[in-house]
Formats: sequence, structure tokens, C-alpha cells
Amino acid sequence: MRFDLDPSHGNRTHCVVGTWGAEIIDELKPHDGEHLIAKKGFGGFANTALDTVLRNLGVTTCVISGVTTCVCVSNTIRGGVEYNYRMILVSDAVAEVNRDSHDAELKTMSRAFADLKTTDEVVQLFGVS
Repeated sequence: MRFDLDPSHGNRTHCVVGTWGAEIIDELKPHDGEHLIAKKGFGGFANTALDTVLRNLGVTTCVISGVTTCVCVSNTIRGGVEYNYRMILVSDAVAEVNRDSHDAELKTMSRAFADLKTTDEVVQLFGVS
């Protein structure tokens, strides 16, 4: 098996703690008392304390948005399913480089892994006005 480390074949430094790609913008920084889970790869549950934190809070449903639909979002959804969470994917709050790939991944997610809801539908679910 050959692993190509040639940087022209992709840049994964966006996932590395301490790089600009891993910085949290001011509007999304956690407030006092909120948890911060540093994602160490492509899925939010992989090699993190996310499951432990959610279980301690009594969470059974996760609402997911983010980028990229086919990579980080998909891996996080699948990870949540593996831990027996009900997963809700906010279909208009995810993005992907390629629209065809995005649409295909949404179909896969809705078929086997998550309930797809729009932002408006999620707001209604939580009774937020």
C-alpha cells in the first residue's frame, strides 16, 4: 500500500489544531459553561468526548449542519447513528463543493441515517419564534 504525501494531492491542514483552518470565529465561540469539542478528524464523534458530553446532558437527538456534506457532515451523522442518537440533518444548512455529490449524499442520509429537515422545520420543532 502506498501513501502519497505529496501536498498537491490535497491539503488536510484545515483539521489541525492551531492552524487558521481550525480557528473558531468570534460569533461561534462558546460562552461560559458551554462545551467545546475539538474535532480531530472528519467526524464529530471520532476520537472526541462528544458522546460522553451528550449522554451526561441526557441528549438523544442531534441536529447537524456544516460543511462538507459528503465528508464531515456525513461522517458525523454516521457516527451519531453508531451511538444510537436520532440524527436530524438540516438540509439547507449544509454545503458541498459539487451540487450533484451534495444531492446524492442528502438522499443517502435520508434513506438510512438521518431525518432531513429545513432550518424552518427545525425552528418549529424546537418552538423557537
